[in-house]
Amino acid sequence: MNINVAIPILKNRVAPCFEAATSFVISAVSNRQVISRKTVSCSGSEGYRRVRLLKVYDVDILLCNGIEGFYFDLLSTINITVIPDISGSANKALENYLSGKLTPPDNYPDASSETHNLALCDLVNWAKAYFEQNGYEVKKGPCTDALLIDLIAEIVCPVCGKPVKVALCCGAHTYRTDQEIREFNYCTRTGYHARVFVFPGDEKIAQLCREYGIELIRPTLEYIPRESPAKDKIPILRFPVEGHTKNASRESW
Repeated sequence: MNINVAIPILKNRVAPCFEAATSFVISAVSNRQVISRKTVSCSGSEGYRRVRLLKVYDVDILLCNGIEGFYFDLLSTINITVIPDISGSANKALENYLSGKLTPPDNYPDASSETHNLALCDLVNWAKAYFEQNGYEVKKGPCTDALLIDLIAEIVCPVCGKPVKVALCCGAHTYRTDQEIREFNYCTRTGYHARVFVFPGDEKIAQLCREYGIELIRPTLEYIPRESPAKDKIPILRFPVEGHTKNASRESW
């Protein structure tokens, strides 16, 4: 019996969340072999339309990364099996499914329990003001080329005089913060001297950031802190900065 397997895609990778995808790759599978494949655009479609689109194309299995609990349940009610928490390339995700490495979860937690009711625009505006107030030149991230890079902050190192380029992700893009951090790590592995995740995360989130060498800043949106300038330190950053001399004895927030 043939089954149809759909993967939400963004830039040839599994989209960080169901709602962020620009297209679905839908593969017809028989006896664990792909017999046909098509790409269906879903850019600009809200969640209900995406669910309906999967139903129209008779999708049986959805391989995805993050997905809101509401849509997970909705897809389940129309007999579409959802296998979440998958990142990386779409081809690898499909390969792992065909080899039996991916199985449906017993249940999926309501993602609303992980959110902090913070709007992305509020976090971006706060981060921009914070870095600018501390001497950085801040510009928008590369947008569709790297979804999770909201801002790029640059400053000259006060010790060696070399430029410091910082990638900032302001959280609130997806429903699973752990997945968001992993995707942010993937798209900033090269080209930046430091990576900063701006979000009111708990110790679990802080530990995950440390594992990837990403600095966590917990914002207080009521005010914009300003550091006292120091000639031997790069403002704001607490972690060591690759290629730069800096006192890294301060602890991250």
